[in-house]
Amino acid sequence: MCRMCQVRGLAVPATIADHIEPHRGDWNAFLTSELQSLCAHCHNSAKRRIELGRPRPDIGEDGYPKLDSR
Repeated sequence: MCRMCQVRGLAVPATIADHIEPHRGDWNAFLTSELQSLCAHCHNSAKRRIELGRPRPDIGEDGYPKLDSR
């Protein structure tokens, strides 16, 4: 299951083994760093924003998931 979706209470199958800390081309880090399961959407959007130092739109400033206002 996608780790980021689970935090939001969703059950979404994971399709990507993601490096928690970016390896930035370091072969040793690529082989030995810790992985997490993510869906393609979270890997390509939320995780990318985190790596670029931008806030995630689905997480509030307090660190808790924002509740859907619908």
